[in-house]
Amino acid sequence: MTTSDWITIAAIIIGPIVAVGITLWIEERRKRRDAKLITLRLLLSTRDLTSDPNYQVAIKLVPIEFNDCSKVLQAHKEYLEAANASIDGKSEDEKRTIISTTSVKQTRLLYEMSRAVGLKLRETDIQTGAFGTVGFFYRDALLQDSQQAMRDVANILWMQTRLLGGETWEQIKSQPDANNNTTAALKPSEKKKK
Repeated sequence: MTTSDWITIAAIIIGPIVAVGITLWIEERRKRRDAKLITLRLLLSTRDLTSDPNYQVAIKLVPIEFNDCSKVLQAHKEYLEAANASIDGKSEDEKRTIISTTSVKQTRLLYEMSRAVGLKLRETDIQTGAFGTVGFFYRDALLQDSQQAMRDVANILWMQTRLLGGETWEQIKSQPDANNNTTAALKPSEKKKK
């Protein structure tokens, strides 16, 4: 056998193996980029409704899908710190500052994510590109109010059951409910007085 025969045999054997390897590598890169894009799309589409389950899932997926992007991970960490800042007991100015900081950190996170997937978005595009109709926000507020009303009805039924079971009103007020929540046993009007 000549050298050209050996080269031909090697090309016949190695060529398809290399082609399959390159195809698998390209497919893996595409899958990773698609997963990043899905996470980014979820966050962009629900960024004005941070209590939306899709938003919550996407925020939790950021460290998984973007684990190879240090700028995204840093922006994610900063956003979570800002988003978890407590506004309880704060003045209106302090609340506005916390909300503004959280918004800035969210924009920075989305910007870094878009850069990581190769999109050419500006931070100002992300800040001004959000859209939600008044009716949509009204519906969301109505949904939250109805969920609160269902909790109140459940608490009232729980109190009635205890009253019918022979407990006094003082016993009910002094003992926590099944969730160790002492204020749940109070009437809604009494909660507001506290």
